[in-house]
Amino acid sequence: MDPNVIIESYVADVVGRLPRRQRADVGFELRSLLREELAGRAEDTGRPTDETMAMALLGAFGRPQDVADRYRPAGFTIIRPADAPKFAWIALGGVALQWAITLPAAYLDPTIAIWAASAGVAGAWWAPLPAWWLTWGLGAFWWPGFLITITIIAAAIRHRRSEKESPAGSAAPMEWAAEPAPAATSTAARRIPPHVLDRDRVNRPGLVLALAFWMLGATILIALPWLPQLAPGLPQPLLDAFAFDPEFLQWRAPWVLVLWAVSFAVVFAELVAGRSNRTTRLVSVVGDAAWLVLLTWCLAAGPIFTAPATDEVVRLCLVGIMVITAIDLVVTLRRGVAPMRAPVVGR
Repeated sequence: MDPNVIIESYVADVVGRLPRRQRADVGFELRSLLREELAGRAEDTGRPTDETMAMALLGAFGRPQDVADRYRPAGFTIIRPADAPKFAWIALGGVALQWAITLPAAYLDPTIAIWAASAGVAGAWWAPLPAWWLTWGLGAFWWPGFLITITIIAAAIRHRRSEKESPAGSAAPMEWAAEPAPAATSTAARRIPPHVLDRDRVNRPGLVLALAFWMLGATILIALPWLPQLAPGLPQPLLDAFAFDPEFLQWRAPWVLVLWAVSFAVVFAELVAGRSNRTTRLVSVVGDAAWLVLLTWCLAAGPIFTAPATDEVVRLCLVGIMVITAIDLVVTLRRGVAPMRAPVVGR
């Protein structure tokens, strides 16, 4: 493929992510910079430009989204990148501390023991866990919310103060020079942090949304056995429709919670790291296989809900989940467990 065509495609991908008023200037600047750097690399190596050289150059520049973010004017930043790790440790550490204190207390709380007896799971080792999750477990997330609220207020004050202190009409300097000097052409890429493109990178906004829906769904299912205690005013037919089979609660439900927690931990680890790795891939493969075994057991061992209509609908949903899990397992096995870094241009 013609190197100029590759550069044009890359530039079009970058400028397509920017406001219209910036596209023409940024496209001209980025196109000139890339062509000059490509010519400099060809001169340094003593060979003509080709597709491999162009792809290596663009791989050093980074993903189109990252490059567009560098050109985008600075706006209202809530958490600065340099402060993000510290913020995450403080937020998650506070949640973990509350869990470490409240989880043992849940096993000593007589009220939770009464709830477990009324739900038909008295004496089970996991009986206090659903009640703990619906109270102190979810309640611990007040701490990250409080930190984010305080951070937003502080960032707003800082942003307002910086606007007052900046001269009227001034703008932040561009991170890249519009016309680099000829002597700096061979080192143009050094001004831009190198970025290795790989297919193991994860979509963090998508994972955050998935985790939020995942936690919501898990919370709803965990709350169903306690529905008579949580909402005693509901009609009895509705309570009967969502009543779990006692045998399912006693033997199969605990393993659902265990695998759910493991899967949640894997996705959360990928979210923090920003990409998958060999360990998360191995755990995902084992987890998908375990889910298929567990769901098969749940379907074959007997009813899940006491109401036949509810049980039939849930069984159909579980079959769909099994199909999705099997597809994910096949895709993961085809990709392999080793990292797949490659200097390719893409999102």
